[in-house]
Amino acid sequence: MYLEELIEVAIGLILVYIVLSVAVMSLQEWIVSVLQKRAKDLEAILREMLAEAFQPSADSSNGGIKSMPEHSSGILEKIYGHALIQSLKKGDGKPSYIPVDKFVLALFDTVITAGSDASTIKKTLEELKSYEENVPEALQAGLLTTIDELEKKADQTRDDPIKMSKLRKEIEAFANQYTEYDIGPIYDAILHSFVPVAEEQVIQALKRGADTLTIDNIHLKHTLDDLIHQAEMYTKAGESKLVMVRANAEKWFTDTMDRASGWYKRTMHMWALTIGLVLAVIFNVDTVEIATRLWIQPTLRQSLVVAAEAYQLPEGAQGGGEVLSPTDTINRLQNSLAGLHLPIGWTFESLGPDIFNPATDRCTLFPQSRAEGQPGKDVFGVALNGACKRWANPPRDWGILTKLLGFLITGIAAMQGAPFWFDIIQKLVNVRSAGVKPEEKATK
Repeated sequence: MYLEELIEVAIGLILVYIVLSVAVMSLQEWIVSVLQKRAKDLEAILREMLAEAFQPSADSSNGGIKSMPEHSSGILEKIYGHALIQSLKKGDGKPSYIPVDKFVLALFDTVITAGSDASTIKKTLEELKSYEENVPEALQAGLLTTIDELEKKADQTRDDPIKMSKLRKEIEAFANQYTEYDIGPIYDAILHSFVPVAEEQVIQALKRGADTLTIDNIHLKHTLDDLIHQAEMYTKAGESKLVMVRANAEKWFTDTMDRASGWYKRTMHMWALTIGLVLAVIFNVDTVEIATRLWIQPTLRQSLVVAAEAYQLPEGAQGGGEVLSPTDTINRLQNSLAGLHLPIGWTFESLGPDIFNPATDRCTLFPQSRAEGQPGKDVFGVALNGACKRWANPPRDWGILTKLLGFLITGIAAMQGAPFWFDIIQKLVNVRSAGVKPEEKATK
């Protein structure tokens, strides 16, 4: 009987939800961007995936910032320093997204170089001597002496995984002494030039690289061993073991990201609910009050239906657009809500002279008792434009609960996102348009 009216009320409410949801999404994107949440969450997920979880630092001088665990291979730092991953970051920060193929290639490249045998490391150190001109002459003697010592240790390792792991740490410590002269990157570049290309050699290098993790990261070693073992066990004749290992690693990464994506979406939903509730209270967007007005005012309903038919989502409302500042977002939300001509916003009324005397009284949200003999009194209200004002016609008794319920419904609705409501409002507009329009009824 009132189907058309109900549809029009729903269209009006959903239009409000879309406008509010756009602002929620914009504020949320700004907060995420400022906090670099995506990049930090991705790093935390990868550390957990690679068994390099953060541990509290023993040094409290860093302001509570967490540091690398004491027993860690630091393999994630090497992956982040890989050229494939470096190309994904913006500015000085870390990337907020890593494609699965690039991550697996960077992981394999890092593990393969870590699995270089002692003779390859010795050959790399020998070639590193030719780059001594990058170092000031005063330091060249110490550089050559250290390289000679490392070469002798390479001879003594005989590809023993434990000795190889210790040798690598000494090489990293040596390279860190000359960070300003790029000794580390030069060493890595030379070492990469000896990376094997034949499939069996690559598989063997991956195994040796996993073995070097025996001391530092036994969990990651077991994972890599399992990936390689599965490929060797289930590869059929004529198939590539290396392709199978890579496919297993990609599935490992994808499954981890899928689980992390579900957790991230739930977190963002709670953020959206919080922001939506805050905006609903600030702008007095009460679903119950709006629905009541729409039901009793046909003209208002019709104007919102017309606005809904012409409404288009702003660019970037689907995500990935330009991040607006909070000021721009709030201004755009105010203008959009004002254009709907709905009972949105707070109405304040000035207190009369019988309640508030500006000469002696103080207008405050937190009244306090005055000392005996002190003139004037504290009056509950908000000081605006030289007057003390209060909320006009506040709800009483059960009306307060109804108001809170209206805010809660608005916050939950804003949490769903603008695209969700935009799809629904298009369907409702189409359903309404399929019926007989009011002007056609009047003509008949």
